[in-house]
Amino acid sequence: MAGFTLRTALSVVASAALGLAYPAADAPTATAAAVPCTTGSPVVTAGYTINYAPAIPTAIFEEGYQPEPVWAKDHVVGTYTFGVPTPVESGFAYAQFKCQYYCNAAASAGSFFVNYAGEASNIGSYCTCYDQLLQPESFVSNNQTLVGAWNHICAAN
Repeated sequence: MAGFTLRTALSVVASAALGLAYPAADAPTATAAAVPCTTGSPVVTAGYTINYAPAIPTAIFEEGYQPEPVWAKDHVVGTYTFGVPTPVESGFAYAQFKCQYYCNAAASAGSFFVNYAGEASNIGSYCTCYDQLLQPESFVSNNQTLVGAWNHICAAN
């Protein structure tokens, strides 16, 4: 009978490690929570495709708008800043384009809001991701007129 060698011991350990690294296929797995979504079509703005539907306020705000602050605080899942290259109109479209990808990485993001920080700012724009859809009646007045509000579009079945 052959002796128990180092090679045999390493084979046993390697087999056990592979069994732990690759569990059985029928093992339960965690399921991701459903992301809130709406119907709509992607929008192309200044050449950049936003794969979210615009969330447009029902009220008309002459000086700009933002999500209601208490709601926003309760539902924020991520924030980031993106530069706004010149010209500002296409630069802001690019910032919204980048924001959608940032929010896509947040598993529960159902919407996002982007506002321009202004020419004097070194920030460019503020991107905020939310775990719920932005409802048209949930916006309030703000003094920023260059904004974008977007809701996640449901996947086609």
